[in-house]
Amino acid sequence: MDKIKFSILLEYLIKNSSYTIKRLAEETNIDRTVLQKYISGTRFPNSYTNIEKIADKLTLPKEQRDSLYNSYKIEKVGYHKYERLQLIKEIIENINYPKEISDYDFNILYTFNQINNFAFNNTDLIALIRFMLYQAKKSKSHKLKAYLPNKNEIYDIICNNLKSTTPLFMEMLIHISTAKSEQLNNIKQFKNLLPIIFLENTQIKYYYDNQAFTQNNTFSYPYLICCDQYSLLINSNLTSGILLENEINDYLSHQFDKIYSQAELFCKNISSPSDIINYYLEDSFIFQDSENNYSFSYEPCIVPALDQELIKKIYPGDSKNKEYVENFLNSDHKHILNHIKKGKNFFFYFTKSGLQSFYDTGKVSEIPNQFLNPFSKTDVIRILNRTINIANSYPTFRFYLIKEEKFNLPNKFSLTFNDIKNINITLGGKNEDSSVNLIILEPTLRNEFYSLIDLITLEECCYDFEYSYEYLKKFIKKHKWISPMLFIMLFITSTNKYHTTP
Repeated sequence: MDKIKFSILLEYLIKNSSYTIKRLAEETNIDRTVLQKYISGTRFPNSYTNIEKIADKLTLPKEQRDSLYNSYKIEKVGYHKYERLQLIKEIIENINYPKEISDYDFNILYTFNQINNFAFNNTDLIALIRFMLYQAKKSKSHKLKAYLPNKNEIYDIICNNLKSTTPLFMEMLIHISTAKSEQLNNIKQFKNLLPIIFLENTQIKYYYDNQAFTQNNTFSYPYLICCDQYSLLINSNLTSGILLENEINDYLSHQFDKIYSQAELFCKNISSPSDIINYYLEDSFIFQDSENNYSFSYEPCIVPALDQELIKKIYPGDSKNKEYVENFLNSDHKHILNHIKKGKNFFFYFTKSGLQSFYDTGKVSEIPNQFLNPFSKTDVIRILNRTINIANSYPTFRFYLIKEEKFNLPNKFSLTFNDIKNINITLGGKNEDSSVNLIILEPTLRNEFYSLIDLITLEECCYDFEYSYEYLKKFIKKHKWISPMLFIMLFITSTNKYHTTP
């Protein structure tokens, strides 16, 4: 990523154009003194507005224009923070539920009638990894325990097996650094965990200090994989391994269990209706002591605009859970409104495409698919009108349309967070009728996701409230739907008005 200073790059681009500073100032309507201060580095633009004027007038090609924008953004927030913001953005734009792999089983290609206890190269090590997977799958517990880096061939092989239909459960231990210089690596680790983080057969725990196994050097074996009968020690550069069993296996497995029991849960993955309800009701995810609450979703946030009648229509399931779902949504709805009435902020961001999708399908990402009986088009317009009314009544309730060309939120995606750093990601599940909730529990990672607000501001990823408000009003007007029965009634009323009986 280019680290060149904004002022130096701007000066270079102007000098290599046909423009003088005086002429450029005149044609962009930027004060000449201000422009000179940009070039000298004594003043920094507050927004993209003047930068865009300069880039347009200089007719910069895309590469140079992007370089100018990037240098501005990097200098505004700092190089390392900009790197982290870009990676968070990349993660969100590409996040999806892992696809299942049918019968991903290496037994088809490998037989293990005889296995060496030592791996002296990568090929031998991979064979031992496959042997461990084979043993775990046929064991009583079907369990694999792993402490290893999660961006390598070994990790990929294990991930594919976890996504397969064959029985396998993994307990994974990861290291999180609290050092400021290592925050980017923590985010990278989260990104690398995404292929398995949503899976029900995976549990990930983290630790902060270096208590795990051994020091990370070329001659040590810091990484470990265990199953019921065997343990595999792996060296730091993943080129050799030692397969152990009997008492030594028992010892290493016990050591792993000891560390794992003391480690903290990295995230909470919930998908069943009862688990989701219990989480929201018991853990009180949002609104506790928080001054600012945010929602980023493909579709608009609708919970604040619900009412008793609409809530009763939502749940399509059995009567046993219906009451719990209604109580959960009523509670969430009341919490938001009380929060707003107290003068605390509730801001939500959504896309134009998601708005149209909500109208077409009657579904939103923020309410898990397991709970949602699609709204009619009449109900959709009703909800959108109530959203407008709440915004008119409370200045602390605001919504913003995301510029999709700058920030491409995935379909069926919702991210909810607040200033006490609670982070909840909702995503479409393994099929059309399911959703999965991911609650990020590790504090440093939660803090990085909260910085999404900084990214929105930095890259001007959304329209202002006034534009978003007018767009929603026009959308309602354009899509306002009258039921056939209501249309007939209105027609009869109108006809009777002008054709009275003599």
